Amino acid sequence: MRVREGFTAVARYPIGIGLVVLVLFLLDRSLPGFWLTLFLLFGINTILAVSLNITNGWANLFSIGHGGIMLAGGYAAALFTLPVFFKVDIIGLHLPGWILNVQIPFLPALLLGGVVGSIVGILLALPALRLRGIYFILVTLGFNLIMVSIAENLPNYTNGAMGLRQFPLYTNVWWVWGIAFLVIYIALRLRKSYIGRAFIAIGRDQELAEHMGINLLKYKIYAFGLSTFFTAIGGILWVHLILNLFPNAFSLALVFHVVTMIVIGGMGSVSGAVIGAAIITGFTEVLAPIEEGFQVFGVQVPHLFGLTTLLLAVVLILILILRPQGIMGEGEFSLQGLRKRLSRSKAE
Repeated sequence: MRVREGFTAVARYPIGIGLVVLVLFLLDRSLPGFWLTLFLLFGINTILAVSLNITNGWANLFSIGHGGIMLAGGYAAALFTLPVFFKVDIIGLHLPGWILNVQIPFLPALLLGGVVGSIVGILLALPALRLRGIYFILVTLGFNLIMVSIAENLPNYTNGAMGLRQFPLYTNVWWVWGIAFLVIYIALRLRKSYIGRAFIAIGRDQELAEHMGINLLKYKIYAFGLSTFFTAIGGILWVHLILNLFPNAFSLALVFHVVTMIVIGGMGSVSGAVIGAAIITGFTEVLAPIEEGFQVFGVQVPHLFGLTTLLLAVVLILILILRPQGIMGEGEFSLQGLRKRLSRSKAE
């Protein structure tokens, strides 16, 4: 009996992977351009939300500096994926020859950008982790502003505020959702591991965690290193989908959107991060045409720039008042839990 149950459990994985691959293949072939782009943005936002949830949700290190991490990783990968003629002949970057005269495949550039983002995140964490609460948030806020300012004021290396373009279109369904499912799987496994439990213990009570023998500095650095690695990868995927890289794209507005995702979904919940990413992605894309102005019964409504951010702030305030723990709280979605709830409702 146990052998049969074990075989069934093992067989679920290839069957589940096969179904996911089939669904992705059908969506890639059947979705129109707008909906396919929206689906890709949902996957990228899922990567960003799940990775940010490691620091902001589990370890309770509320960072709003991940936009700077995305910027650092994006530039690190972009300088190696851009065509040589664009770097040398068109914008004339002043960089070493081993960067200017090289164009590498997407996977090594993706990993390189992730490593750079992780290193920058750890460098941010070392001085910032001496602070707590609002002081820590202010340090990460300043870091985000500093990274944008550096990118804008080094035109010989980053092309300044004009940014970079002419990127190869590498981002597709397979890259985005392959990495998204990998990040979700790693996060779910990590939560059950000793390291993940250490993150959660630090987030709930640092003093108690330290008395239990948890090295606070070491595990905070682990949290930042892992979170910023996947954040940088999400930023690189976004750059190679939009095909533009300019510093202001990674301002506080982007970070605010990602923070809103995990707050709505539930701080500390991987499932909640995915749900929040779906809600915010659809919300922002629906409101984007409204910001550009529209007509109602012959009356022209002017441009409403900033409407999306304003409404997101209202939604965030309402969520914090009505359901501060978010949709999922700290729980995770599971088929067994769904079956139990359905059975309870039938019994009632």
